Amino acid sequence: MTLPFQTCWERLARAELHRQSLIGLWNSFETDKAYTSRPEVYNDGTGKFFIKPTNPDWTLPFSLEFGEMLYQLRSALDSCIYDAAILEFRSDPPPDAGKWQFIATIDPKDFKEAMRRMKNAPQDIMTIMKSMQGYAGVTCRADGKEFDLGKTLVILNDWARIDRHRRLHIAGSAITSGGLRIGSPSGVEYLNFLDTHLLETESEVARFKIRNFVPGMKISFQADFAFEVMIDESPRLRLQEIALAMNWAVCAVREQFEAHFGITR
Repeated sequence: MTLPFQTCWERLARAELHRQSLIGLWNSFETDKAYTSRPEVYNDGTGKFFIKPTNPDWTLPFSLEFGEMLYQLRSALDSCIYDAAILEFRSDPPPDAGKWQFIATIDPKDFKEAMRRMKNAPQDIMTIMKSMQGYAGVTCRADGKEFDLGKTLVILNDWARIDRHRRLHIAGSAITSGGLRIGSPSGVEYLNFLDTHLLETESEVARFKIRNFVPGMKISFQADFAFEVMIDESPRLRLQEIALAMNWAVCAVREQFEAHFGITR
């Protein structure tokens, strides 16, 4: 006999496969071949440094895997509510089988309205869901990292809806560390790095001024930047960090329901 919440376990396992695929894609990606760079030096010695992806479509596999992961995680949440309804009503399928879904919001009024539409929802199911909303302020800890449970679930809910109804999530890359070394006979007066966000097209990443610049002066540029895949949604987050946090958050939801109904494995 299948245990309650087994579907959530299986959805999480599928989501983890997609997360591992994301890791594999990034580990096999040769960032040194993915970008070109160029400086511009003006007659007054000021200048700009630009970075441009060589292939604007390289992020498409990341977007596809991430969208599949979102689908599995969001479905896992709904399966928890569905199985909880089965246990409450002792009926499979439960009454009004199509209405059971996990609510995730940052607005208490939205939660109240959603629960009003979910007629005859048992009080204990409502209480468990309410404790994990974006406004509840519940902090979870996993693998030495802390994250806000409710807000993570809200992001998952919002992004899954975007991916399902509007468009694929657009992944991109951003500079996360590193620097630029400029060599000139007279040195550099200043070197300022800019907030570049995503490197979707050619992006200006730094501005500088060469000290005592003379046209024709020999100048060398050595860029050494580290990149990371980001999701171009609000809030803009690192792909691997938010993917892991979403997985932990759904696990926390499942564990709450299993504990409530006394389900052990």
